[in-house]
Amino acid sequence: MEGTVRNEGRGAKFWLIIVLIALGFLLVAVNFQKVTIDFVVGETKAPLAIALFLAGALGFVIGLVLPRFRGGDKND
Repeated sequence: MEGTVRNEGRGAKFWLIIVLIALGFLLVAVNFQKVTIDFVVGETKAPLAIALFLAGALGFVIGLVLPRFRGGDKND
């Protein structure tokens, strides 16, 4: 493979993301008590782990979509 440059190893940003994801899963794993979740149109009871997972997933999606609406940096 002539002319190709390959970066050795992973960057700090990659490892930071991996650590944050692992901490998120750990947080979810230790919180299984039932809680009441209030929505605008009602409420429900669910394990706290589910609420934390859904909040994390929603935050992840917002983090992916928001830069596209704000004209995010193309070099990132």
